[in-house]
Amino acid sequence: MPIDVWGGAGYAARVILVVLVAFASLLFFIVVERFVAYRRLERSARPAPSAGRGRLRRHMHTLAAIKVTAPMLGLLGTLLGLINALTGMAMTGNADLRAIGAGMSEALLMTVLGLFVGLPAWWAHAFFASWAERIQAHAGGVAAR
Repeated sequence: MPIDVWGGAGYAARVILVVLVAFASLLFFIVVERFVAYRRLERSARPAPSAGRGRLRRHMHTLAAIKVTAPMLGLLGTLLGLINALTGMAMTGNADLRAIGAGMSEALLMTVLGLFVGLPAWWAHAFFASWAERIQAHAGGVAAR
């Protein structure tokens, strides 16, 4: 099934699919890296407020970019899939389901992939932003003692 969708997809849809897969891989890397880094900062004996601040913000802009861009790429892929479906219908001259099926499956797949990458990125960004605030608040409290 995925091979059939790949074969029926246009070049632009293939590029979007590759970018979404790259975003998913990057998202996984960032989540693991941030989790490990935040746990280390949280467990350190005396976290320095100024030294940890740069480490807390690392990759947060990338997460923010992924959380916004992935659903938009999914929407773009959806529209390209619908265009592909309507083109298939126009080429055959009738509303045959086989003529529009590949384009519709491409459209739905792009929508799902865009949300599949974008929503976890959104959640991860919010989670790590609040975790960073807690670490900074704790570091500020430790420094004030």
